[in-house]
Parts: sequence; structure tokens; C-alpha cells
Amino acid sequence: MQGSFLSGIHLPGIQSVVRRLSSTGGLLARGLLLFAFFCALSQTMCAATDVLSRPQAGLRNSNGSRRLSASQLRKLAESLRQKTGFWELRFDGAGLLTLGDRTRIVGGSAAARELLIATVDGGVAIELEAHDNSPHVAFARITAGAVYTHFETQAPIEARQVQIDFSDFAELRGEREAMAAFDLGFAVLHELVHGVRGLHDAVGETAKLGECDELINRMRRELNLPERLGYSARTRAVLSGPAGEMRRAELVFARERMKSGRVRTKRFHLYWDAKRVADAPNSKHGV
Repeated sequence: MQGSFLSGIHLPGIQSVVRRLSSTGGLLARGLLLFAFFCALSQTMCAATDVLSRPQAGLRNSNGSRRLSASQLRKLAESLRQKTGFWELRFDGAGLLTLGDRTRIVGGSAAARELLIATVDGGVAIELEAHDNSPHVAFARITAGAVYTHFETQAPIEARQVQIDFSDFAELRGEREAMAAFDLGFAVLHELVHGVRGLHDAVGETAKLGECDELINRMRRELNLPERLGYSARTRAVLSGPAGEMRRAELVFARERMKSGRVRTKRFHLYWDAKRVADAPNSKHGV
């Protein structure tokens, strides 16, 4: 039993020592061989664990306690499939985003496809995490990157996390077009623009868009959806019946259409209870 258990381990030099010791101390020889075996096994297991934990470029579900559930991952895949038109887009058994046959496209936005291709083929490792009912995440946000070195190529790999508060999306109210222009898929795409393209949000200008949302608006335009007019949500107090006063946050979207030879602009409104999504300015950071 012991011989077959150890026969697959190659330990140069140890076997010859064991043979010399076997004539004078068989028990010592077997103990030495067993010790060497467990040393080799420990090194192998550590190497395997390191490979599994090493960040892998692309977009994938977290392996930790914050991993998205199967239904959450499926919902995200469906939304990204609609945004990009990649018919075979899915998350595989290991939770890694795959695009399948990239020539099989049904509708979608060319800009969204370019972003996901850059995400899948690029050098940034991005993990998805669920942070429901978080006091720190508004809809979604991406963390600052940590840089690792690939053990084979020695190339640097940046690892980041996209944190999603699914409970925030349940608070959204508004017209169908505005809801479609600010859903789970767009929230994740917004964070990927930060992490993969390195573009930023507007700072200090509530009525203006940053370069990140300008690219997201291009995707909305290609999907025939209304475009976001400003980065920061407007917040105001409104009466809400027996519950008293509530603070309502609102985003405005617009779409231009030709009608009777003239360009007509139609606005769409999206709102939520600011106390349930963001209790105070800057208490949460997200899309």
C-alpha cells in the first residue's frame, strides 16, 4: 500500500539514500521518504493554489463570498447580449465572460461590442461582486486597481472589482425608455469604460457629462435609446403621503426625432428614493 502511494513521486537522490539506509534502519528510511513525499506534495499544492488565485485577464464572476448568483449572472448576460448584439455571449462554467462566435451579431451597439472585445482580449482582470443593500455602492462602482506580475510572461496584470448593488435597481421608477437607458447592463458597461478605457466621469459639473458617459451615450444612441443629459442626479424633497417627505433623485434623458420636417426633442425622467440608494451626497459612489 505504501509503495504504490509513493511510487508516483520522483525525488532525485532520496531513493539512493533510502537504499543505503534500508540495510541498517528500514524504519528511518521509510520515514525519510515519507517526509520528502509530503514536502513535494506541499509544494505542488501551493503551486496549484497560486495558479487558481492568480488574476486572469477578462471579466469574470468572483470566486469569493461576493460572487453573483446564477440568476444575477444570467440577468447580466442577457442585458449585455442585448447591448452588444453578440448572440453567443455568455458566462462559462468558471464564471468567465465569453463572446462566442463574434460574427454572429443581432442588433446591438458597435461601441458596446468594441468595449467588450477590449475587455475580453485586454490585460485587465475584472471581477464581478454583488454588494446588495450596501451603504457604499450606488448601483455599481469599480475599485482602484492592484497590479500583479504574470508568472510566465512577467507582464503586469491589473486586477479590479466591479461592485454591483442589485437592490438599488429595484428602486428605479420612470418611463420605460429611461429605465432601458439606465439598467444593469449599462451600469456594468459604464464601469468597464472606467477600467478598460480609462475614461472619467464629470467632476463638479452637475449639468455636464464626463468622457465616460459620452461614450455610454454613443451606445444608447446606437441602440435608439434616449441619452443622459447630465452626470449628477438632481435631488429634491417631495411629499409621499403618510410616509411624509422623501428626497427624490432624478436623472433626465432625451431623444431627438424628426417630425414634420423639424427636430423634436422628447425628455424622459428616471427617479428613485435618494435615502434608500444614497443617504447623503458622496456617501455612495457609482454610475
